[in-house]
Amino acid sequence: MRTIGQHIAQGSDLVKLIQPENFVGWIYDISYDTARVMTNDLWKANALGVPHNGFLLATAFNPEAYTEAAEEEREVILLRVIGPARLPKDDETVRAKIDYFQKQTEVHGSRDRDYDDVTRNWMQFHGLECSIRGTFFIRDGELWLGSDIESYFSATRLNVYRPRGRALETIVNYVDPIRRKKAAADAAALGIKGPIQPFRVGTVRYTSTDRQHRRDEGEHVPFYIAPSDLLARRTFAAGMTRTGKSNLVKHLVSTVKRVADDGGVPIGQLIYDLNGEYANANQQDKGSIADVYPNDTVRYRLVPAAGFEELRTNFYEQLHEGFAIIQRELEEAGAAQSNYVRSFLNMSLDEPDPQERGEHHRWERRVAAYRALLYRAGFDAPANYRIRFAASQAVRQAVENEAGHPFNTVQRGNATYLDLTPAEAVKWFLAARRANLANPLPGGSDGWVDDTLRTLLDMLAQEQNGTFISGFRLLADARKYHSPARTDNVADEIYRHLVAGKIVILDLSVGDPRIKERISKDVASRVFHTSMNTFIQGRTPPNIMVYVEEAHNLFGRDDDLTDTWPRLAKEGAKFGIGLVYATQEVSSIHPNILANTENWFVTHLNNEREVRELARFYDFADFSTSIIRAQDVGFARVKTLSSPFVVPVQIDLFDPEAEKRRLAGQHGGASTTDDVRGDGAAPASDEHPEPPLPDAGDRPNLFHRQ
Repeated sequence: MRTIGQHIAQGSDLVKLIQPENFVGWIYDISYDTARVMTNDLWKANALGVPHNGFLLATAFNPEAYTEAAEEEREVILLRVIGPARLPKDDETVRAKIDYFQKQTEVHGSRDRDYDDVTRNWMQFHGLECSIRGTFFIRDGELWLGSDIESYFSATRLNVYRPRGRALETIVNYVDPIRRKKAAADAAALGIKGPIQPFRVGTVRYTSTDRQHRRDEGEHVPFYIAPSDLLARRTFAAGMTRTGKSNLVKHLVSTVKRVADDGGVPIGQLIYDLNGEYANANQQDKGSIADVYPNDTVRYRLVPAAGFEELRTNFYEQLHEGFAIIQRELEEAGAAQSNYVRSFLNMSLDEPDPQERGEHHRWERRVAAYRALLYRAGFDAPANYRIRFAASQAVRQAVENEAGHPFNTVQRGNATYLDLTPAEAVKWFLAARRANLANPLPGGSDGWVDDTLRTLLDMLAQEQNGTFISGFRLLADARKYHSPARTDNVADEIYRHLVAGKIVILDLSVGDPRIKERISKDVASRVFHTSMNTFIQGRTPPNIMVYVEEAHNLFGRDDDLTDTWPRLAKEGAKFGIGLVYATQEVSSIHPNILANTENWFVTHLNNEREVRELARFYDFADFSTSIIRAQDVGFARVKTLSSPFVVPVQIDLFDPEAEKRRLAGQHGGASTTDDVRGDGAAPASDEHPEPPLPDAGDRPNLFHRQ
């Protein structure tokens, strides 16, 4: 048998939700999905208004006598205001108002001809239509929130209150006990040491007009996001241009960076920066991600620039990647009609076992001829680049006789190698072709010039069987993808940075759009497939976050789900890859990807078609009018994995200088993480205390405006 003290202790979290001074009315009609509330102008004024989309709480128990409440009454129903509701007397109220206005003789009216107290009291009552968002109750001493109501009783009097301060903070940041434990387990699985703390991203905001419900700092109730909701999850940011999507992404990047720092685990972050705002400081943002984290950020660009790594591929060094680009370009251009082009496209550059000396030498000269072909096609060679391949004395002599001069050689073990500049290699292979046509060069059963090498030599000379061919000129369109400055495959290099926990920014604000698209896809493919292979091999993939803007260009509604980007969006989570994708067009994203997205941040959308598409998910339908009407920058409707419902939030402006101060405190002084909650539960901080209860003698008359 529990004592009264135990009852009070067990119900305290529930009782704290109810603030008697914020009473706004009673429920007069209820079902499993909706409730209608009778309210009064005076009650609403005392509670600083009841905004559209605002939260309300309904309960039958008296918060000052919780232990006296029946067991079935020990619950609190969470409501959201979605519009007005009619009362039976509304038509009479309209008639009374019209009659009153018709009797006026001046614009501002006369107090002598105002309503009498009884009429004024009668006219102040009206109804609110509310959706039911769940039921708070106590189980095993903990606060729980069900996503519906279990039952309802028409005769029960349910008092309705508008939560503010601590009560509202508890509601909007509620995470059920099961989810809290799961988040801790997920964090441990990702290698994060210690408890993972939620971070503030903004404050509750119901409407664009926030003169009353956010009139001072005390009414700015903070909203937090659990970092575990982001890691290895999908996050969707929808909204028109300049409504705060980029600001949100910066918040998320900084949040993940803090988790990595505090949790002692590397988390790589890859940002596809279409406008250069994350890689470069600008006047509007007063800083950039690269500026905030200079030692942990690696920037890439398509064109050479100070402080940036080269994003393109070195075709001379990254043979397979470069050749794959050439193959792709030729196939898309429809140039694979000729036999020699098909033979070239089917060529293999795979290196055989060096122990197979004959095959390996054949591969060496094939690669050498391919590099000479690149040079003649206009691909700039790296500085001091040399092309080396083995050739017998007989072959060298035949070529030198044809060329009319000797070529430089070096000795490697028992073999003699040609050691040529790219220009010299072109001359050597052209002479070798002429010599071979006159008298086949000696070299094994297939001769020194096999079919593949013959194709390369013909393309180098632009001639086949005495007929002119385009040859090396077919490669020209791929030159824009080439950079002689790169020494390693860019996708492999980026992946190594991500594994090390770096923030990698691909500045795609300049350069050929086709190059940007190709390279973006190549990097995404390497990230996805390398992490997938790690997972398949039974090892733990690294923690990686990928940020993409204009996502409708990458995984559109009709895209094949087996392509790189749709696969990364749909399957990447199980391989440790989290995705944040942003777009202005909800309807353009593949529905399968939307259906698997855990976190949603929605700002202003400008047409009903997009809002209707959005309304199919969670409870965004409640916000359809607001999303179209309110164009305020950073005003978002947020649904996270941990949150059971959508919360309207004004996203904080990302402050680069504040983040720099935090980092400085982390490395050399007191921490400045003032926006970090001290626990993983819902209680509010002292930063936003509840407004004090007025003394009984100061409380206004319940039914009359004073």
